[in-house]
Amino acid sequence: MKKLAILVSTLVFAVAAASAAGKEAFHVKGEFIDGCSCSPPCGCVMTGLEHGCEGVGGMVLSSGKFAGVDLSGAKIIYAVEPGKWVRGYVDAKNPAQQKAAMAFAKVAFAQFGKVEFVKPARIEVSGKNGDYKLAVNGGKTMKLVTRAVLGGDKRTPVMHKNISDPLNDVFYQAKTVSGSYSDEGRSFKLKDSNAYFNPHLDKSGKL
Repeated sequence: MKKLAILVSTLVFAVAAASAAGKEAFHVKGEFIDGCSCSPPCGCVMTGLEHGCEGVGGMVLSSGKFAGVDLSGAKIIYAVEPGKWVRGYVDAKNPAQQKAAMAFAKVAFAQFGKVEFVKPARIEVSGKNGDYKLAVNGGKTMKLVTRAVLGGDKRTPVMHKNISDPLNDVFYQAKTVSGSYSDEGRSFKLKDSNAYFNPHLDKSGKL
């Protein structure tokens, strides 16, 4: 029995070490924006993936690193049907950052479904504090407009804490005013549905 216990412990340690091997350190800081087809609040990061949900979003990084490469200024955006597929778009300032940002997107978004592709794009994001406008390729590929949902004090947004998300510890509640996605055979529209944001994105770890 003692030998068996040692063998099991060794195997567990080996599996843990193998799963950790190949993971890269990351640190990202900036703003996170998300809009989806669910009624507020979407349960994907709170109670589990919502079947039938479709969404778009991403992050604008004021600073960060992945695999030792500077991600400052990068924009990393996604379109997703949780549990089925994810697609990523990256706007970076140089080829090295683009490569690192694309690699980061592939591992960061993989928990939500099969990553079909990650590719370069022209990304524009404006606004703050829940009131955002996002466009990919001038809006041809993706558009999103959100508004913050204020809490009981009528001054600050509703906040969700202790959530299950690899990049965010907190989500603030917003509403998708309108949104759309269309690229390579997949398309959907969003209106008067859920949105989340985090203007204080600041996360480190390994992916």
